[in-house]
Amino acid sequence: MKKYEYIIVGGGVIGCSTAFRLAKSGCTVALFDSNFAGKASLAAGGMLGAQNEFERENPLMDIALQSREMFEDIRGELLEESGIDIELRTAGLLKVAASEEDRSSLLDQYQFLSKKDSSVTWLEPYDVPVAEPQMTANTAGAIYLEKDNQVKAPLLARAFLKAAVNAGVHVYEQMPVHSLLIQNGQAYGVETRTGSFYAGRIINAAGAWSSSLLTETGFAPPVTPVKGECISVKLTNPAPVKTVFAVDGCYIVPKRNNEMLIGATSTPDSFDPSVTAGGIRSLLNRAACLLPILDTGTIERTWSGVRPLAADHLPVIGSHPFIDGLYLCTGHYRNGILLSPITGVLMEKYLSGCPKTAERLAPFSPARFLTKKEASPV
Repeated sequence: MKKYEYIIVGGGVIGCSTAFRLAKSGCTVALFDSNFAGKASLAAGGMLGAQNEFERENPLMDIALQSREMFEDIRGELLEESGIDIELRTAGLLKVAASEEDRSSLLDQYQFLSKKDSSVTWLEPYDVPVAEPQMTANTAGAIYLEKDNQVKAPLLARAFLKAAVNAGVHVYEQMPVHSLLIQNGQAYGVETRTGSFYAGRIINAAGAWSSSLLTETGFAPPVTPVKGECISVKLTNPAPVKTVFAVDGCYIVPKRNNEMLIGATSTPDSFDPSVTAGGIRSLLNRAACLLPILDTGTIERTWSGVRPLAADHLPVIGSHPFIDGLYLCTGHYRNGILLSPITGVLMEKYLSGCPKTAERLAPFSPARFLTKKEASPV
């Protein structure tokens, strides 16, 4: 019998971070990677937008800020544990109003963020090319977020996976979980094409696919797929160094070797992996308006990923309301890379019974989606 203390379903950066922390704490852990859940991690831009993402008070913001601050240490830890450099780049991020229509909302965000952090600065249109020489002055202003840095997302995902393996996690690659094993309201394992695997606790970290595993549990939180298409453009010198994020959602993330990663379209309720001509044309048009030098580049590759979005745009982290031994860790949407370090740490503490961590994670409980009828005791 193949039995573990924990089974984690989902081989993305969230599942691998959680597996790594649980194994480091001495637990026996199995990780099932269907080769789908990790696609969001591998396709991501790698932005650590702990300030970029927030325009008003949000229960996730403090956690996001703490996770961003962890990346200096995480880089060293993962390099030691896995031998992989996650390519942390610290040039900061420019959030740009591409048109006058975007200026007022960006100014509101600046007012909110600058009251919390004096390093957040406002740039008028003529200041933008001073901050990033390759940027056009034809904008309506920008916020400079010097602490919102970036990593290379595929390397982070691989580093967490390799570190987890080196910590003792048993990884079952390309092994989809067909169903959960549940008896008398208790989860005790998973069913795969090669048979059953057992554990005292099951963690569903399957991203946009997480709800499909919960159809027989009596409750599945509203986590849906959002497809995003991306393109990379290779430049010759000189190339920009700062991440550029437009209010309309288009972003340009400079990587090593003058590669510019441009994303992302947003197609709700789609698992379709195709990349459309219209999607890429839209990205290139919007990106080149901000960085005209992109027109001189060559297209390297295109791809798509699927992000898990909860109905209220917050992660879903905590115990299943009806099934003992079953936990959810999903719905991180476009912040999975940013939140991966803190999520692994918080999950390990939460599962070990830490009351302060349980209180901190309460706003993200799956039970928040229960209707009054479902939440009422029988």
